[in-house]
Amino acid sequence: MGCVERLVKNRTDNLYLVRGNDTSGRRAWYYFRVIPSKKELFDRQIKSGRIQLAGFGHVLESGFGENPPAEVKKRMRDEYGFEE
Repeated sequence: MGCVERLVKNRTDNLYLVRGNDTSGRRAWYYFRVIPSKKELFDRQIKSGRIQLAGFGHVLESGFGENPPAEVKKRMRDEYGFEE
């Protein structure tokens, strides 16, 4: 991922919804679970506005566009308790 424009953190499970541009410049969103031991470094890096997600955790869902589709939001809510 390239530029981070918006970040939503869930209260549990180190789960985030990251929105921004991918490395090719396309709008993208990622539901991302940060490895607990990498959280502090992830938080510092994300504040810089640029991050490569690889190495910080696992992408649970991703896609192109401004926002995840309703069915993905529902699945993330049902399976992980993620509320935007």
